[in-house]
Amino acid sequence: MNKGKADNPHQGYVNELYTMGWKLNSGQAQAVAQARRQLARFRRSLTEDRYIDDVYDVLLKFERIPAAHEGPCLLIGGLYALHPDNGTSSPKRWPLCAALAESSSAEARVRQLIGASQTSNEALEHYLRQAVRLVSRAPEQRPLDYNQLLWDLIHLSSGDETRARPVRRRWARDFRHQVHTSQTSDKKDAT
Repeated sequence: MNKGKADNPHQGYVNELYTMGWKLNSGQAQAVAQARRQLARFRRSLTEDRYIDDVYDVLLKFERIPAAHEGPCLLIGGLYALHPDNGTSSPKRWPLCAALAESSSAEARVRQLIGASQTSNEALEHYLRQAVRLVSRAPEQRPLDYNQLLWDLIHLSSGDETRARPVRRRWARDFRHQVHTSQTSDKKDAT
């Protein structure tokens, strides 16, 4: 089956990103080298437009993705390259704000993300890059759910507040739920 003709082209695109991460740990020298080159270019696409072509090379395989969704897809490609997942199963992937909960500056980061999502795409992109880097440096590996993050960005960039507000609320809920769960777990461990 042609990956570009999948029933859900957005999921096909994200799966293509996950495949790059899997190749990093495949043990096949050529696949590892190719994935490293591709991910390096995807990372650079976050700040240098001359590398956007490399992301489009993958994105345009999924031709049914609406043009209005290209911006969030390009951003997800770059964010994925900052913190690639090397084969974690879907149920073990973390929502972004839940994954942030273990960081000392997590609350400030979540507030920045929520606030930026109401005002400016440029500011949101900046805070997303910082948040993903923070998750990638955490002592405990927390692979992110990039499919969910892609849809969050699509809803936030839609200009429709009825689609954007639930995303911001879920981000806050994911974060607070994880903080509460961690605190409860810590109290049980202390007794």
